[in-house]
Amino acid sequence: MNRTIHGWEEFRCLVILEEISEYLSNFISSFTRYLIDTVEHLILACILYIIICIALYVCIVNMEFIPFTRDTRNAKRVLFVIAHPDDECMFFGPAILNYTKKKNCSVYLMCLTTEYLPPLLLAHDKRNTYCEIALDRATENGNHYGMGSKRKKELYSSCKILGIPEGNILIHNHTNLPDAMDVRWPTELVSQLVSNQVDSLNITTLITFDRYGVSRHCNHCCIYYGVANLILDRKLPKYCGVYVLESINTLRKYWFLLDIPLSLILSRFRFVNM
Repeated sequence: MNRTIHGWEEFRCLVILEEISEYLSNFISSFTRYLIDTVEHLILACILYIIICIALYVCIVNMEFIPFTRDTRNAKRVLFVIAHPDDECMFFGPAILNYTKKKNCSVYLMCLTTEYLPPLLLAHDKRNTYCEIALDRATENGNHYGMGSKRKKELYSSCKILGIPEGNILIHNHTNLPDAMDVRWPTELVSQLVSNQVDSLNITTLITFDRYGVSRHCNHCCIYYGVANLILDRKLPKYCGVYVLESINTLRKYWFLLDIPLSLILSRFRFVNM
């Protein structure tokens, strides 16, 4: 009797194991088929999306069938506020070209620093400012290793290609505004410099970085907070509109023409370099 019961239990265990094995086999087979179908659909969707992007690019750039550029209002005297030389072409190139091609639009460029301060020469105190000794050491090495004059020439050359007259280029080299990733520029100083140019040039449109600075460079972000400070204190003329360059994630940043559909849907103002 005991042998019978023991044999029956072994038989039942074998049946259960076979059922579990069959269930797992069916599950793996079904999941594999589902995974293959999903990958195939994703590949087809990616191919379709690429085709749509290429078609949109052709329609926008070559055929000009679909309007992509959505401009700002009252853009008669436009001021671009940047932190360093090369910002004008790396971040604002298409927008600058859009305005310089307009007949009744004057474009100005304000660069807040051309002096690169090497990281090894930075010495921070508790207020997150750099020591004057560091500045003296940098200056003694020849105008911050000679980068200042070279970067100015590059800025003028770039603006010439973009269509900005040399007389409309405004360069500031303040000791409290070094080119350094980990130095926060004084908000009041940035506000004052920008406000002076807006008032003296009767600027109707001001364009600069947003709070994330596109590349999250500390100097870029400080310009945003300086301009935001002017808006909060109501120190900008009512006729002056302020616009910021939208920071996007890394994937969209390097998508090139694959970002066209997203820009059409998500961006209020946009420009494309023809």
